[in-house]
Parts: sequence; structure tokens; C-alpha cells
Amino acid sequence: MRSLIVTIFFLSACGAATSVDGGAPVDAPDAAPSAMDASIDSPDAGMTVPDASVADVDAGTPPTRFSIEGMPLTHDVDRSLAAVLESSNLAGACAAVRAGATDRTTRLRCGKWMFFYETFGTVGVPSPLLDFNQKFYAPYFGRGFERMGFVADPASDAGMPLGLAPTTGKVGTVATRAFTCASCHFGRLSDGRYAVGHANLALDYGRFIATLGAPLSLGFNANDAKVHPDIRTELGPYVTQAKMQSNYTTEAGFVGLQLLGAGSGGQLTVDEQGRYLALETGTQDFLAKPALDDGVWTVSRILPLWNLPDAAQRQRAHMPHERLSWNAGTPTLELFLEGFVLYGAGTTEWTPDKLAPLAEYIRTLRTPELETPPDAAVVQEGSALFVSKGCLTCHSGPSGESAPMPFSAVGTDDEYAKIYNAPPDAGPCCGLNGRPEWVTRQVKAPRFVGLAWQDRYLHNGAVESLEQLFCLSPRPMVTTVAQTAGGHLQTCESLTVNEKQALIGYLRSL
Repeated sequence: MRSLIVTIFFLSACGAATSVDGGAPVDAPDAAPSAMDASIDSPDAGMTVPDASVADVDAGTPPTRFSIEGMPLTHDVDRSLAAVLESSNLAGACAAVRAGATDRTTRLRCGKWMFFYETFGTVGVPSPLLDFNQKFYAPYFGRGFERMGFVADPASDAGMPLGLAPTTGKVGTVATRAFTCASCHFGRLSDGRYAVGHANLALDYGRFIATLGAPLSLGFNANDAKVHPDIRTELGPYVTQAKMQSNYTTEAGFVGLQLLGAGSGGQLTVDEQGRYLALETGTQDFLAKPALDDGVWTVSRILPLWNLPDAAQRQRAHMPHERLSWNAGTPTLELFLEGFVLYGAGTTEWTPDKLAPLAEYIRTLRTPELETPPDAAVVQEGSALFVSKGCLTCHSGPSGESAPMPFSAVGTDDEYAKIYNAPPDAGPCCGLNGRPEWVTRQVKAPRFVGLAWQDRYLHNGAVESLEQLFCLSPRPMVTTVAQTAGGHLQTCESLTVNEKQALIGYLRSL
């Protein structure tokens, strides 16, 4: 039987990451009046503040930790996964909203349910393939695909992860499960707590995409030349073990026939599989085969969703809009969510008012409190250095985010400049013809939130620690296009070792 690495049509909600601050891309706050006030802000209604390009704020206001005020209406950080999922509280909330409920608690609970389970009718990964892999290849993928960096859904008897939910979108007649916000923006902090809005840098998106169809193909032909040789070697022992189960051949044949009937026009080549395998965890190109393809390989890392700035904060920082996505081209969270539905070929019923509960909920997400308080003297010293050493020149937003800048000003890998629009310039791809502003060919500095739990830096995630970013330890010597670790030498030059350590301590306090 020919190769069954079939078309897996889906859009990663991490793509929303690439725009909801980083994947989701976005920006953040300074000294907000109230966490709840910030969360209900309507973005820049009527704002005419000019874009001040790079230097946006008074030169003496370094980013500060955004305090959590008031009583949260949802429970979003806890060592107990069940406590964070708060299933009984979320059940029925969206039905109540559709029936006309307008109270704040119900709307936020609906938004949180959407965060974990709403697919917007986008097309996803074939369900028979996911079920087959869980039944016969859980030792490789992990229960709930946890070895791929997902968090297993405790409510799923079939071993599905949080962040992959049943959807109405199909591949032919085959049911699928599509990505939700939780796939990329929910995970476990290094201190053991689960947190909504956390950048899931453990997500091995590339390996997940490259290997999903391989077990089925290799079960029919262990030497299938259409499967990357590294995948053949890695999966070989697992295939041998799976085929020893008495019902394997029958079920593999049934799943294979279903997928062949759905078509295989988006099959990944061996080179494309290799490109996905080379992605570091927490990074992705969400506009590439087998999903919607913009024709370029533009790697970006997943960013947290914490601390989106409200209108007052943006006005103080002279930010004309929310500057979402790594290129800062998406002006509002609502427009980003609409774009996500568009990219994923979602249903047309998702009007702004129906997306509103999700947007309202995301705006309530705040950086979790640090369980181990940082050294106050180090934080104070680093904060002062952040100002005196000129960091505010670029990191001028309420949480250190910037206006879009030329890649040449940062010196980092500039392949991401081509996102949405491969050279030669023929206009925006992927249904964005009416939004040329989304193609900036520039890059922004992200918000400084949750750096204590982060192990990827630069827009492509090529740097693995703040110590590497400040050249206190060597950076990875990667030459792969879109994944190089050069640039941003401002943190390497003209600073003493003590100054670098103080700045790192300050940044990890945010």
C-alpha cells in the first residue's frame, strides 16, 4: 500500500500564538488600574495616537511586574489540573451566554471554555489517526500525546490531549480534532503549577506533525521511502511491538482506507518532514504544509498570553493599537481571532460578538505570582540598569514590548520578514488581501512576562536561556535557515558580567 502520510489539514492555535503574542503574539501592560478593568477594555476605540516607532515612553519607566488585583472570576493557576480546568463551573456557561446571559462571571467562564475546547469549525487532524496512534503507539507518543508536549485531558478515555478538540470541520468525510488555544497557551510551569496563558514551550509541534502518519505507513512497509529515514529508525521498534497485537492489521487497514478516501494532496515530502523534525520545541511555522501554506518557512516561538495592555496603558506608552503577532501587524485581539478562523477555514458564524467572550477572558490572564521571591536588591539594580543602559530605546512598551523594527536593527534571523507574503512581493497571501498592514516585514520585541519559566528567546526561539542571550554562555551554532541564533548583541556588548547578571535577575522577576 502506498504511503499513508496523508494530508492532515489543520491550523495550529499556536498560530494564534504567533499572533497572540508570539502565537499566539501580543503585547502587555505597565501599572494597570485593575486586572479586571484591563480585561474588559475595548481596544483603541477611536484612538488616534501616532505610532512613535521605537521610543514610545518616558525614558525612566522600566517594565514592572503587573500586579493582580481584585478577586479573579476564573481559577487559572494551580498545581491541581482539575482545579484549573474547573469543569463544573464552565459547563453550560456558553449556552447561558447564547441564551442572553450578560453577567461578567458567566461570560468569562464561557471564554475559558472556548479557550480549551472551541475549534470554530476549523479542519483538524483526522480522528481515526489520532485514535489509532493512541491505541497502538502510546509508548511513542505518550498518553494524551504528552511526549509531544501536550497535557493529557483527564476526561478523555481515548487518551486525547487538551488543546485538540472535536470539530465540525472534516477531511472529506473523516471527522477531525482541531487545535484550540490551549494547545500552545496552556502548560505546566517549572515549579509544577498548571497555568492558563503559559507559553507551551514543551510542545514538539514539528515532531507531532512529521510523525503522525508515519506509524500507519511503516506498519504496511517498514522501509517506506516516503517516510524520513530518521523517523523510520526512531519508530521501527514501536512498529514491531504494535504489530504483535492481534487486531493491529485489521484496524490499520480500516484507518488506512478511511484516510485514502479522504485524499492525500497535502502529503509532506521527505525534505519537508526533515524540516519539521529540525524545529525546536515551542517553535513552529503555522502557515506551511500540511496546513495553509504562505510559501515560506518562517519559524517563530510560542509566547505567553499574559498581560495584554488596555487602552489607557497603550495611550500612556503611545501604542496606536495592540501590536499583535511577531510583526506587530494585527491591531486587535478580536481581529487576530477572526484571522485564526479564516486561516483554519472555520465556519462563517463567528461574528465579533460571538468571539467576544474568548477575547474578554484572554484579557484577564495575568502572569502568575512567583513562588520564590527574587532578591530585591538584584531586581532594583537590574531595573536601574535597564534604564541607564538604554534598553528602553527598544523595549518601551508597558511590559517591554516594542513597535515593529527592521530586522537589521536587531540583527536576528530575518526569514520571518517574509511571513504571509513570499518574495517577490505579490501582495498578502491566505485571504489577507484586504489587510496589507498585516505584512510589515518587521519584528517587534515581545512582552516581558513569565521569563522565570521561559527557556526560549529571540523571535525564532533559537536561544535557550537569558544567559545565552547575554552571552554568559555560548549560543547554539545553528545554521538552518530561519533558526539561527545570531543577533541582539546589545545584551552581549558593553556590559560587565555583574551587570548582565543583575539584568537577568530583574528580567526573571517580571
